[in-house]
Amino acid sequence: MQSTDSSVFVVVDIWRVKAGKHDEVREVLSEAGYLFRARPGVLSVDFTLLDNDPDRYLVVFRYADAAARESFVATDVLKATMARLSELWDLKSPIYTGTPTGD
Repeated sequence: MQSTDSSVFVVVDIWRVKAGKHDEVREVLSEAGYLFRARPGVLSVDFTLLDNDPDRYLVVFRYADAAARESFVATDVLKATMARLSELWDLKSPIYTGTPTGD
């Protein structure tokens, strides 16, 4: 069912796995997915490998609203997960660094 709530806030990004780190990334994402989805205001979190590039994940976070996103970004669970992932993938995307990519 598609949401008709216009306040839903979505973040989409693509992250590249460092060479030889695929198994570790899958393990972290499996654990993190459950923890992230349990947070208030997080509607869904999806990680999927791109068909044409097995070193890249499409990452989609859906939040109840922008305030839920801001609250989630400040959580220890996200900070700890991102610290673990920093050793496993290239997190230089504009979304991760906070660089605006559109209006």
